[in-house]
Amino acid sequence: MDIDILNADFGISGTLRFTTGRGGLTMIEIDNGLATALISPYAGQVLAYRPAGAATDLLFVSKRAYFAPGKAIKGGIPICWPWFGADPEGLDRPAHGFVRTWPWSILATSTLPSGATRVTLGVADDARTRALWPYYFNLLVEITVGATLGVELITRNAGDRTFQITQGLHTYFSVGDATRVRVLGLDGCSYIDKAAGAQNAIRTQEGPLTIAAEVNRIYESVPPALTIEDPVLERRIRINSRHSATCVAWNPWVATARAMDDLDDEDYRIMLCVETVNTASEVIDVPGGGETRVAADYAIEPL
Repeated sequence: MDIDILNADFGISGTLRFTTGRGGLTMIEIDNGLATALISPYAGQVLAYRPAGAATDLLFVSKRAYFAPGKAIKGGIPICWPWFGADPEGLDRPAHGFVRTWPWSILATSTLPSGATRVTLGVADDARTRALWPYYFNLLVEITVGATLGVELITRNAGDRTFQITQGLHTYFSVGDATRVRVLGLDGCSYIDKAAGAQNAIRTQEGPLTIAAEVNRIYESVPPALTIEDPVLERRIRINSRHSATCVAWNPWVATARAMDDLDDEDYRIMLCVETVNTASEVIDVPGGGETRVAADYAIEPL
């Protein structure tokens, strides 16, 4: 991408500019007085968000994350689409779909009446996508950077055949100490336990979710509002989801963190994924000419 052309076409003076970031990837930097943010058009991924006055970024990004074509960036808000998790057809296609390692087009940037900044990125089907997934589509992500952060993923079926998707906003939150945080709002929800050795057991959450071992859970019938309480960073993270009744909670813990080349051995202590998704029993049918959405808004407040 030509940085000068992008700034001429989509830059917003004093608010939004395109730069060259890690690995030579193009980045969108936003500073609008309400918040700062960093967005990667590669993967359509928010990598940083900090509202004015916040001491710590909302999001975690591994210092060892790959910033290279064909590699997923470990951290921020990766977009999982058109499937969440393993290839549903067992065809050896990438886990979590293909758009998290795909270049997205910049479609629009704007300043909203509130002073927030909106960035719209997109992926449309072509011969390369149809070789992986044989459907016609337009996929958009609308990212709104203001006093809160909003991310909305919009799927439009551009063909005449119904297709099925699962999807997710695989959000990595920065936390002070994972063993001391509490996730509120999941009490009473059933979940599929996918941690090592759990064998997909169905369990029920009792009280707040806390982290004392590997956590890899798909929660079902989840309410739209969840909260992460973080006594070390002295803050609450509010997560308000739309068009989603499933949620994934993930912390790799010791062994899995050590096995990942793009994660430091101790990173499990300072990150927690609480993901707004459609997965497990929540498979979405999108008819020809139809659309579906999944979205989340994130806010930081003092504890």
